[in-house]
Amino acid sequence: MDRRAFLGTASGLAATSAAWKAAWGASLQATPAARATVTIDPGREIGRMDPKLYGHFLEHVERVVYGGVFDPGSRLADDLGLRKDVVAAIREMGGARVLRWPGGNFASYYRWKDGIGPREKRPRRYDVAWRNYESNRFGTDEYLALCRHLGCEPFITVNMGNGTLEEACEWVEYCRLSDRQPPVRIWGLGNELYGRWQVGHCTAAEYAHKAEQFGQFMRSVELDLKLVGVGSRSPEWNDSVLKGCGAMLDWLTIHLYGHRTFLDGDDDFDSIVATPALFEREIKEMIDQIAALEPAMRRREPLKVCLEEWNDRHMKKGAGTTRNPGLIRESPRNIVDALFVAGVFNCCQRLSARVTMTNYVFVVNAHGPIFAYPDGLVKSAVFDVFRLYATRLQPVAVQANAQCEKFSALISWEGRQQQVAAERLDVSATRSVDGRKLSVALLNRYKTSTMRVALELSGRAPAAGVALHSLYAPDINAVNSLQEPDKVRSVSRALNGALQYVDLPPHSVNLLELTLT
Repeated sequence: MDRRAFLGTASGLAATSAAWKAAWGASLQATPAARATVTIDPGREIGRMDPKLYGHFLEHVERVVYGGVFDPGSRLADDLGLRKDVVAAIREMGGARVLRWPGGNFASYYRWKDGIGPREKRPRRYDVAWRNYESNRFGTDEYLALCRHLGCEPFITVNMGNGTLEEACEWVEYCRLSDRQPPVRIWGLGNELYGRWQVGHCTAAEYAHKAEQFGQFMRSVELDLKLVGVGSRSPEWNDSVLKGCGAMLDWLTIHLYGHRTFLDGDDDFDSIVATPALFEREIKEMIDQIAALEPAMRRREPLKVCLEEWNDRHMKKGAGTTRNPGLIRESPRNIVDALFVAGVFNCCQRLSARVTMTNYVFVVNAHGPIFAYPDGLVKSAVFDVFRLYATRLQPVAVQANAQCEKFSALISWEGRQQQVAAERLDVSATRSVDGRKLSVALLNRYKTSTMRVALELSGRAPAAGVALHSLYAPDINAVNSLQEPDKVRSVSRALNGALQYVDLPPHSVNLLELTLT
């Protein structure tokens, strides 16, 4: 059976359990053990979905660039050195939408002029951030070519660590030349300069003063630049930045990471599927702080939030490097990681009135939806989450509520333990601008229980024909590989009949597509 193909039609949604059994065998219960009700109001808009919510991040670390998107010696590369199969896979999952580059920590020591001109003349430099040598074979022109192939928007972070204002302005000027496309409109003013691990780290007041100057004169070169300022989980840092340079910013950033310990034998299921609820709390606190300070900024438009870095890290005792002890970046993704990624997307949809851009860490190899190897690539368990959300959801976020069991999980967060409450069913809903199409994301956060979900639509009814896409694997630790590329892939099913309820496999990501009357 082709797991990615439609399984055919059924008479009514009650047949879904039988269909899943046909796809996944006897791992599903005959009768759903859990029940929930979802109420959706398609007429109550809560935000607009910016395509940049499905953005990615490309940094010069490990095999993300070299051996990832760029490999001039590969038979799979084009004349520029870009991996054609990787580019095609990124486009298949909806494209990168917006692609942040060159860092990250790498940006705070990067000299962009080292990465232009003939490759054979580009200098090899030692990178103090990741403690490795940088060949500079992949630079601004290669990056913009990649964005052009992907059809995505560029997002360049300037060096505010040991870089100068002059270098930043010259970079803007270089990118605005007519033969370099696509145009670069989004520019990041540094990276994590609040942290001692960052080259050029400083106080919030020092950062705000410097960022205000960088932004002012970069806009002297290109007036309509969109500027991304360094935010933090620290309200004190954000207060100084917002008061010092908030009026000129278009986004304030936040970086959030989940942590998994299953490689050490821990049962981390509840903690990682609940982590998006913690993300949502952190982002809401930033939004509230911005809203409180915004009136004094005299802005024309509301300041947006960018979840500029996020993923869930696989940790293992004794692994990693001195720079990142315990971290295994190329640990394959599984269905639990897919639930985490989908949970973060649901969170961002609910907050889409303010959250308009995210950048997943990273687009390929390290934690990625795609893993590239010399002879091919693997689409990881999170690949179909990006594909479904980026290509199947609608542009208008609407109100959706779930009545279901709640649970509490203990999460290791920034060196301390936090108790977080979450729901076993996580739901978000989007509709088309004309109100005729509705997409509903349903995450079953039970580890072993099938869930029957009753659906209630306020004031609307679905027309005949429903598409249900489900990502599930009987073994929560199953991963895709070159030998078994489709162990964790989504299955799609066309359903006919009255929409009363839908049965969801355990630990699964599900997307319903409906046409409304």
